[in-house]
Amino acid sequence: MNVSCRMSSRRSRGSVLVTTAIALSLIVITLLGTQIGYLMLVKRELQKTADLAALSGAQSLQPFSCTDAKSAAVTNAVQNMPPLLPPLAAADVECGNWDPDKREGPQHFGAPDTGQFFNAVRVQLSRTPALLLPSISGGQPFTLTVQALAAQRQPLASLSIRSTLLTVDSKQSDLLNALLGGLLGGSLTVTAAGWQGLLDTNVKLLSFLDQLKLDLNISAANYDQVLATNVDAGVLLQAMITVMERSGATATASVQALKSLLVSVQAAPFTLKLADLLGVASGTDAAGLSTELQLFQLVQGMIQVANGKNGLAADVPVTVPGIANITTKVRVVEPPQVSAVGNPALINASLGVGDPNRIYVRTAQVRVLLSVDLSKITGVLSNVLSTVTAALSPIINFLNSVLTLNLGTILSDLVATVACGGIFPACQVTQVIYAEALPAPIDIGISSGNGSALVTGHACNAADSKSLNVLANTSVARLNVGTVSNIFSSSQPATAAPVRIVEIGYREAKFDSCVLSLICSPKKWKTASGTFVENIANAKKTVISGLGLVVNSDIGGSVSGTALTYISPSAANLPEIDAAPYDGVGPDPSFKAISASSIVKSLGSTLGGIQIRPYSSDSSGILGGLLNGTLSLISNLLSTLQTMINNALGPLLDPTVNALLDLLGIDLAKAEIGARLSCNRGAELVY
Repeated sequence: MNVSCRMSSRRSRGSVLVTTAIALSLIVITLLGTQIGYLMLVKRELQKTADLAALSGAQSLQPFSCTDAKSAAVTNAVQNMPPLLPPLAAADVECGNWDPDKREGPQHFGAPDTGQFFNAVRVQLSRTPALLLPSISGGQPFTLTVQALAAQRQPLASLSIRSTLLTVDSKQSDLLNALLGGLLGGSLTVTAAGWQGLLDTNVKLLSFLDQLKLDLNISAANYDQVLATNVDAGVLLQAMITVMERSGATATASVQALKSLLVSVQAAPFTLKLADLLGVASGTDAAGLSTELQLFQLVQGMIQVANGKNGLAADVPVTVPGIANITTKVRVVEPPQVSAVGNPALINASLGVGDPNRIYVRTAQVRVLLSVDLSKITGVLSNVLSTVTAALSPIINFLNSVLTLNLGTILSDLVATVACGGIFPACQVTQVIYAEALPAPIDIGISSGNGSALVTGHACNAADSKSLNVLANTSVARLNVGTVSNIFSSSQPATAAPVRIVEIGYREAKFDSCVLSLICSPKKWKTASGTFVENIANAKKTVISGLGLVVNSDIGGSVSGTALTYISPSAANLPEIDAAPYDGVGPDPSFKAISASSIVKSLGSTLGGIQIRPYSSDSSGILGGLLNGTLSLISNLLSTLQTMINNALGPLLDPTVNALLDLLGIDLAKAEIGARLSCNRGAELVY
């Protein structure tokens, strides 16, 4: 009995000891966990302190001075340093240059090299916090080390092109529908109010790209994939519509215009990459895409990009008062780039447009061919013909003065002889001159020059003082008048050959018989087969020469370019990237004209100065080289014809055709370049 009790007592004591040991172990583990948790909490607070101090320092960092950055970092750390720890010292703050492209990882940080400047702040903290339970860890201190690297967000600059076309009336609306519809290979039915709405409405680029990311199911953080994806034009237009409707513009004219365009594009679908239209530097963050674009410029640019790929020459119906037969064809040779965003600090101005980091926009390069049949204009044909007929004798004298022709005898009419034919010798065959007025249409080819703008430099100074330097260039436009066959070639410049205003030649004729120069049988004309017939319409014509005109003239263009400088502190002169659209009085000062010279006016003066000259001709009427005869013999005739043709061509540049050229962007005086620059964009943690 006693033995049994003693054994039970020993078992109980053993059980208590085991339980106590387990409990003590759990207590120790809990205390150790508390100690570790405390240290982790302190380290997290230290990391937060370092992060915020680095960000504060980077925001105050000057390009060549670290003083303000260190002061800002130390001040910020005072507010965030965990209690009972030494404050952040200036020695814990280091300024340097962060360059992920040129410096080795993982931090890509170091002292600035030649030509570089401070753009990042690194904060390193090593602190030894007091232990909650020093006896648990044997009293050994734990040193916690953290570091943070914050870099300044780089400046961002943007350029955009807009049309200064202010209003669209019904006539211009019809032209736009025919023009842009023809470039697409289809038709458009947008109203004048719709086009006006597109002119008056801007869309935020960021909202547009965000909507496209959703529509295309793209999950990438940046927008590079959106810009590089081939997208159906209908998807692009629908994204614009969605963005506009989300902003409350459901029933506006601009939305209705976009919906009309969507219907037309779905009937003649095409795809394009937004990168072909918008120049956005790779990796540009959302803040850099907060600029706005004119809807009209965006839609017109899309269509011009499409035409640059499909190669269609659009037939555009143009009606000019007094001219019945005029055809117009249009083709985009080089599409526009209507907007560009990038880091101006990366630009190497010496590389020009070859710089991979360029911020560059340009207008479209367009070619237009007007073909005019002046013979259908009332009075022109008869006036030219009567003028030439009255000058046949001077023409004959001139032709005889051209030794290389070796014409022999040419007469203005068949002359009777004393006696020929019948019992007399056969009547002589005579060369009788003829002149045919306006036998061919006159082609007027216009190759528009590009208007372009390139950021060449910037300055981000103290406070809000900043500037952006832009070089605007206008390439030479070209006017070709005559016979133009290669206007739409993308591999060679357009060239005109002389076109005939008057065709000059002779027919061969004779009398069957004449008696005493008084009685002659009817004139008979030699045909191509060698027989003689009475009907002059069947006579063979031998072309000798032609009075023709040709113009191959360069118009406008800038050799050295025009410097455009956008300067703030007046915020409207050089707004922030994400600034709201200008709503002040008068023109938007952030837009500047790309060219002061009007190409349309230059075209008019060039057309008004054409000259008519005598040319050789082959048997088909194609004009060759200039004839070196005695021009004074026909100078009065040439002068009179020039006046007639100038007066006939003058109406071509009436408001209707001017509007067509304006809508195409040919008149670079109607294009403006807008600039924006954000310098102080804060900082971000990069390590």
